[in-house]
Amino acid sequence: MSIDVVMSIKQAESEAEQIKKQSVTDARQIVSEAQNQSYLLMEQTIEAAEKEGQEIITKAEEAAQGEIGKIEQQVSQQCTEIKQKAVEKIDDAIKIIMGRIVKVHGNS
Repeated sequence: MSIDVVMSIKQAESEAEQIKKQSVTDARQIVSEAQNQSYLLMEQTIEAAEKEGQEIITKAEEAAQGEIGKIEQQVSQQCTEIKQKAVEKIDDAIKIIMGRIVKVHGNS
């Protein structure tokens, strides 16, 4: 074998080693970038989920307030009806009480 062939083989081996080292470096860089992108994507997903969750809570609270308003209105109406019935029966109650008082004191 001639020296030129040996030198050529050594140069090819050296170049192959450099290519191998560069490939490992490139692979590490690609993995690092992929990890960074996955963290970013995860953060964005979490933020979007939190925002959506807050919107759901807000809508639920608004719906609950609407239902509370309806119930308050029904209760108020029922209270008014009870007061009206009580007012209507006061006159009858006064007559009954007056009748008993007159009966008790009138017989003495």
